Amino acid sequence: MQKILLLLLCASIGILLACTWYFHASIYWKLGTANLHQPTDFTDYTIGTHSAPQLVYAAIGDSLTAGVGVDTYLHSYPYLLAQKIAGDTKKVLLKPFAVPGVRSAYVLNNFIEPVVASKPDVITLFIGINDIHGNVSLKQFQKNYEEILTKLTTKTNAKVYVINLPYIGTPNLISLPYRYYFNWRTQQYNEVIQKLTTQYHVTYVDLYTQHKQNSLHNEYYAADFFHPNALGYSLWAKFIYASFSQ
Repeated sequence: MQKILLLLLCASIGILLACTWYFHASIYWKLGTANLHQPTDFTDYTIGTHSAPQLVYAAIGDSLTAGVGVDTYLHSYPYLLAQKIAGDTKKVLLKPFAVPGVRSAYVLNNFIEPVVASKPDVITLFIGINDIHGNVSLKQFQKNYEEILTKLTTKTNAKVYVINLPYIGTPNLISLPYRYYFNWRTQQYNEVIQKLTTQYHVTYVDLYTQHKQNSLHNEYYAADFFHPNALGYSLWAKFIYASFSQ
């Protein structure tokens, strides 16, 4: 009897793992078939009054920071945020450090050195969505994130804003029960992020809570039902800037 129960348990775990793999594969297949445009390729953008002293803003992240989902980077959240920072009196040099699909380990190994070299005054760090979908362990994610914050806070004089992870993806893309699973995983990752922001005395931007009420509405998403569209990124810029104003 015990052998039968053990076999059933092993079979159930195998089926669960197979379903999870298939689900992940189907999400990335849907994202790929949408064939969305990537608006930026590390191009710098100058926003605001040219006679004013220049403030350097480094935006670190993945496809969500690269502006995937809109046709022009001018509709991305970093550009819209830079406009808000500039206002009528400042000039902002926006330097995007963002590549679609990357995880925290990639940011640590490839972005930190050029970000430090840019001598930023402001940094936004928004990474982790692909770690979740790539099944990166919380332990490894925390290790990577802590190393990122250590370097950003010791090697730059920038004001660092850490953006937590929103739950994104409509029912058209993510069905039950995986919707609950990814929301749970997102909250786990955010607990790690919030703990580290407190430890490193950087500003925590709670995009998760702000975005939650809009997370299942198609009108805020691009054609892949995952990346925001211009309206979605506009809301994100508004939410993030509220933390700058505090």
